[in-house]
Amino acid sequence: MMRPVGACLRLLLGIATHALLALPVATAQEAAENDREAAERLWANFLTSYRGKSLDPLDPDSLDLKAREVLLATSGPRFSSLKPDSAESLPELADAMLARDPSIGKFARIEQTLEALLPKIDIYGSYNPAADVVQMREALRQNSGIIQMTLEQQPDGRVLCFPTDGGPADKAGVNSGALLMSVDDRPSTGKSLLALRLAFVGPPNTGMKVKVRQPQGKIEEFTIQRTDKRVPDVAVTKSLVGVAVRIRSFSQGSAADLKQQLKAYPKPTNITLDLRGNTGGLREEALKIASLFFPEGTTLGKFTTLGGVQAPKDGNPVFVDPESIRILQDGRTASAAEYLIATLKEGLPGKVTTFGSRSYGKSHTVRQIPLQGGGELTVTESLMSTPQGRSWDKTGLAPDQPGK
Repeated sequence: MMRPVGACLRLLLGIATHALLALPVATAQEAAENDREAAERLWANFLTSYRGKSLDPLDPDSLDLKAREVLLATSGPRFSSLKPDSAESLPELADAMLARDPSIGKFARIEQTLEALLPKIDIYGSYNPAADVVQMREALRQNSGIIQMTLEQQPDGRVLCFPTDGGPADKAGVNSGALLMSVDDRPSTGKSLLALRLAFVGPPNTGMKVKVRQPQGKIEEFTIQRTDKRVPDVAVTKSLVGVAVRIRSFSQGSAADLKQQLKAYPKPTNITLDLRGNTGGLREEALKIASLFFPEGTTLGKFTTLGGVQAPKDGNPVFVDPESIRILQDGRTASAAEYLIATLKEGLPGKVTTFGSRSYGKSHTVRQIPLQGGGELTVTESLMSTPQGRSWDKTGLAPDQPGK
């Protein structure tokens, strides 16, 4: 029996309406499933990266338990009835929380956990959420103004400032090791490192306010002018007693830059190596700079990693062989800069004299690892020492001539 045209139209409209109503439901279900899969991949990727690169990783059971404790501690009273042992794993606990509060996805819960977890299990560890990473890249693409100051988060959540010597933050008066209290009148407490760094970026010649507690205890507020003129990491000039080498940081290409600049001063008798304010950087660049002073085959240090002790050797002949090396250091000289000082002093006895004050005392190096979903993981990767095993961690390096 044929249906009337009106009935057919009503039937077709009904089918179409049902399909349209069903579409958002299907899309929401797919989105939820995608979110769960992304969360599972992120957690699995983190476990592999952390256990494979961290210098001193927790065992899997302790790590998962700690993660569940952190997730509950950062999720508020709504989940007070849940306990770490309410689930056998972090993903399962995130599922239980999702069932109670679907407004926050599973992927966001895992990222929330990693962000709070890393500083608690690794003194130099951190996790930057995917959204913050994207936002930072976009900010850097649009703005070239910087203040040249690195931040380090302590296990208790405090954030310490380490300005590049000669950069805008240093010139404004921020001391190395100062506690960051606020940025543009907004408290720094509870903010991720990347979110704080994001506030540092802006158009050149614009100002930003920071409040800090200096290492001496004094609370001060500074206005720092952003600049697009980066202070060079390496500079070589002629001095009254020979050649002066200034290394502010060990960044990609620093060793090659130094080698190229030294070619203008062949066979210098005396070198003054200024490492004041150098808070470190890339270990590999410091190692390459050390190799300029030693003959091929010389052991250049020891790096203790999860896989054991590495003892890299110099693969090149001596490039520069001065009669004396004067090294300038201070309380901001740290990490890879301390490695270079200790290695030169130990390997070139009688040639090297250090001046200034005791160095910072950090012998750890870190590794940044991109994770599934777009976030970035930072873990402590190695502990540096001299070829003979001398460490300066937490003690620093005392100068031969203090205060000079």
